Amino acid sequence: MTGIILGWLEMNAGMRTILAAIDQSRNAHSVIGRAAELAALLRTELVILTVLDPDPMRKFSIDEERNRIASFHRELLFKHFPKKGISVESNNPSEPVYRYNPAGIRIRLQTLSGNPVDSICGAADHLKADLVIVGNRGLGGVGGLVLGSVSERVVHKCSRSVMVVKGGGESNSSDWESIVASQQAHLNLGNR
Repeated sequence: MTGIILGWLEMNAGMRTILAAIDQSRNAHSVIGRAAELAALLRTELVILTVLDPDPMRKFSIDEERNRIASFHRELLFKHFPKKGISVESNNPSEPVYRYNPAGIRIRLQTLSGNPVDSICGAADHLKADLVIVGNRGLGGVGGLVLGSVSERVVHKCSRSVMVVKGGGESNSSDWESIVASQQAHLNLGNR
């Protein structure tokens, strides 16, 4: 199995941008955990995107919802990247940018409004994302049963490669310790 993963990493070493599209479900942790691992291993930029579906029956105003999402994005960021390695690159409220210094990767947090599938696919094209990561379960509700899930529709519509992450597991710090050790070993081999 390790040989397969190393082969895949070598083939995809030229990746520049990973787009992780999440909602506010529990599955977001699994998606960001996988995206963080790949971004650190491949040293790519990571864009974390949440799309607000315009719903006239929403409980909160758009501004309140954007603030809730920004807070959720920061929670995910600090859960899946060690805090001591994160620095703020840009504190623009509409699109904050962070840097995870040990791996040298940029992490951008974005919130868009609109149809989730169209917005995710449009953002992937705009960013020229090498990989789009989505979860297999979200907050879709009954509409997903009739129309198909957002992830399923993104897989079919998106012109970029899409990875669907199954929910249930969250990354933990021991994953990070092994990733950092692996990176250090790889860098040390390259310096010989």
